[in-house]
Amino acid sequence: MSTAHTGFCPVYRAIGVLQEKWVLHIVRALLDGEKGFNELARAVGGCNSATLTQRLEHLESLGLIGKRTEETQGKLARSVYTLTPAGRELQSVIDAIDTWGRAHLGQGAAQVGAESNCAPARSA
Repeated sequence: MSTAHTGFCPVYRAIGVLQEKWVLHIVRALLDGEKGFNELARAVGGCNSATLTQRLEHLESLGLIGKRTEETQGKLARSVYTLTPAGRELQSVIDAIDTWGRAHLGQGAAQVGAESNCAPARSA
């Protein structure tokens, strides 16, 4: 079996997008609803603002998130991010990761990352 890809492989491409650091954390945070930049940064936890901005721009260019600017009187404009329908379809990916993690990693496994931010997968 050859490992070389001679054409478009949707699995290879999807993994390439989803494996970028913070991408699934961003998606997971936005599954709960739209968030402003600072609120999203707090929900993701540990991602510096430059990296978060870059990831958000990339996800927007892929059509997974939308961004709108809210004008507020006497304050700076506020950017608000939300998942597009394509981004919301990643709910099943998050749910599958949650199910697999609960079944195979459990509480006895080595804890990695900010597990205090972990909440059960949201049901659609």
